[in-house]
Amino acid sequence: MSGQGGPRQAARALGAVMQKEFLHIIRDPGTLVIALILPVFLLLLFGYALSLDVRDVPFAVADMDRSQASRQFVESFTASGYFRLVQRVESEARLRPLIDAGRCRMALVIPKGFSRDLVAGRSPAVGMLVDGVNSMTASVVLAYSERVMARRAPASVFSVRPKVLFNPEMRSTAFLVPGLLAIIIMFMTILLPSLAVVREKESGTVEILRAGPIRPAGFILGKVMPYGLICLVDLLTVIIAGALVFRVPIAGSFPLLVLLSLPALATGLALGLLISTFVDSLQVAMYSAFLTSLLPTIMLSGFVFPVASMPKLLQAATWLVPARYYLVISRGIFLKAAGIGELAQPALVLCLFAVVLLVAAIERLRRAL
Repeated sequence: MSGQGGPRQAARALGAVMQKEFLHIIRDPGTLVIALILPVFLLLLFGYALSLDVRDVPFAVADMDRSQASRQFVESFTASGYFRLVQRVESEARLRPLIDAGRCRMALVIPKGFSRDLVAGRSPAVGMLVDGVNSMTASVVLAYSERVMARRAPASVFSVRPKVLFNPEMRSTAFLVPGLLAIIIMFMTILLPSLAVVREKESGTVEILRAGPIRPAGFILGKVMPYGLICLVDLLTVIIAGALVFRVPIAGSFPLLVLLSLPALATGLALGLLISTFVDSLQVAMYSAFLTSLLPTIMLSGFVFPVASMPKLLQAATWLVPARYYLVISRGIFLKAAGIGELAQPALVLCLFAVVLLVAAIERLRRAL
């Protein structure tokens, strides 16, 4: 009898534990929603955004020949489906600023006498400038260009002189390190304050605010400032490690990089605080930090996968990802030695993000108290 009672008793105990756990899951709607929706969300996000194809590469042309042959040469690029002509300029000198500003990824320089050389059987030397900040995209652009010209004529007809800007060796670490800086900063600034506030919710100490003299704005500033300093140390550590370990020095101004990183830090901290006003458990806070920092930064900021290659809906969504703007700043200073003039717009957008999110967090906390 005892032998039969043992398995039955174990089965009843197992059933009781399972029933208790299912009740706990049902009573925690945040975890339940994340558990059911997250797999579908990841599938859709990775399925659409995870693409190594490069489409609609914006390019500019300096056509000094202005002949029918040169126009047909340019049309062979636009008709390929790989490239999109964004501007024609009068001289080669006007191409570099377009690439510096990110308006085009590639530029063609068609010399004077292009048509005459073709008729005479000579190989005209076509210049090509390629933005090498993203080494993967630059490699694909060069491969696409070779494919377009191979379709138009035998390889011996054209003499192409490609020049890769900003990252001439096309080292992947040169564009990954500034991107990792954005990932680490956004994740840490969102995670740390959200966990700090939710931890006080779970322990009940946040209730002291109801009877205490401190106001929500003071509480938020008191929470933000220590973690802001920690994240600033993280920022400096990543920059120094990138230069010493991965040999990716800053081409531009180090003080400017630190200064323009402050709006990104403020944005992440404000978003972390806002998240903490909606969730009540550390587990959900960590899930939320992951979904609002790591995933958007990796998939939708242009960190690895070109935004132009994504579906239009996802392209529109990237405008709401703060890391997209910080990537322009970090890569611009690291690789292009960009100044405040080129980076003022993304910095101002990050400031706007920070103000809106901080005001929303203070208002949410004020209502909760």
